[in-house]
Amino acid sequence: MKNAPLAPPLVSIITPAYNSSGFIAETLKAALAQTCADFELIVVDDESTDDTIDVVHEIAAGDPRVIVMVSPHGGPATARNVALDAVRGRFIALLDSDDVWMPQYLESQLTILGRHRDCAIVTANAFNRGGWLDGQPIWRSTRGVRRLSLRDLIRRENSVCIMSVFRREVLDRIGGFDHRYTGNEDYEFWLRAANAGFGIVQNLQPLGYYRRRDDSVSSNDVRMLHGITAVLESVSRLRGPVEAERARIRAKIDGFRFELLKNELRTSLSNNDADAAVMNLKTMSELRGSWGLAVAAKIGTEWPDLLRRAFALRRSLRAES
Repeated sequence: MKNAPLAPPLVSIITPAYNSSGFIAETLKAALAQTCADFELIVVDDESTDDTIDVVHEIAAGDPRVIVMVSPHGGPATARNVALDAVRGRFIALLDSDDVWMPQYLESQLTILGRHRDCAIVTANAFNRGGWLDGQPIWRSTRGVRRLSLRDLIRRENSVCIMSVFRREVLDRIGGFDHRYTGNEDYEFWLRAANAGFGIVQNLQPLGYYRRRDDSVSSNDVRMLHGITAVLESVSRLRGPVEAERARIRAKIDGFRFELLKNELRTSLSNNDADAAVMNLKTMSELRGSWGLAVAAKIGTEWPDLLRRAFALRRSLRAES
């Protein structure tokens, strides 16, 4: 007599992992200790060069809910997609390999999805762990729920935390993560989901710990700004509700471009490259229509040493304050 196939779990948790041996044991143990126990936990190792896979196998040996897979190194989007191809649950939960859930995380998120049947995605607040925001919640409000619109996601790129649970229908309709946006692939996914008409709610109660590491994909501000800009450029070309938001998207892109130019200006002046600094100032003045920046560019063209000295003085005053 053949064994009956295992019933599919309620939730499929997917965890991409790359060189996370120092964190992933805590992450997985917290997931396995959830008050809602009806889940499979799919861990995809992205060809780590440390002993991440050994740590995962050790934990998996003690719990049949843990499924270990390996993906050719391609970043978190690729690893998540490998897991998404194997999920069996009605709900999908995202858990990064260095984040930690509180015991009631899954139960709370599923309860909210049960109450808000017109919504397909619920995202949770979390406490920052590490960095200058250590101990603070990602979102200031920590009570209740808040419905998000597509415009909310455009206004604030951190409106949806990676600690999110969504219905299987989202995956079935819009597909998985786009590997072209590594570091911002989740933001692009949420924007596509919102544009496809899927409702999103924030659970403002902190239900986990979001780790901030200097070596993480999201730690490089310049790379993140380039990534977010690329995501918004791509999403702005979609058909659907996003068409009505194109002006706001363009304004956001211009804002990010200005921040990138500011960073390039600081780098140019630090390297005593007055010519590059003048070009940055000209572009910034055109982007903002600022006469003050245009004057600074003019001064830099005619008296580059004065521009360098002004920057050095400003930096010195900041260091002393």
